[in-house]
Amino acid sequence: MILSLSLPRVGDRMHRGTVHRLLAKAGDALRPGTPLLEIRVDLGAAKEQDCPPLAFFRIIATERAYLRSIAVSPSTVVDPGAPLGVASTEIDESVDGPAARALRTTAIAIQVDPLSR
Repeated sequence: MILSLSLPRVGDRMHRGTVHRLLAKAGDALRPGTPLLEIRVDLGAAKEQDCPPLAFFRIIATERAYLRSIAVSPSTVVDPGAPLGVASTEIDESVDGPAARALRTTAIAIQVDPLSR
């Protein structure tokens, strides 16, 4: 079964996120708890501020699958719901065609040094 990977909305004030770091790559076997990527979110994007509140989140798979492709790279700015990649339930099945559903994921807040790369 083809599964879509998209950016979840991690808060009411989230307008977009920036990919901070990729943690999984195409071909990886995913299982519950596998970290996929980290995103940086400006939670104050709705209003102009001198020092906007930034938060970092790690997107984690919560089911077994195989990551077949990843469509973003670090520094890519994406909107909630934007496609990030494609996964499948079987390693050798074709990923041509529409996804049957979204890959089940969760997002957790993490501490990141904003100067790290």
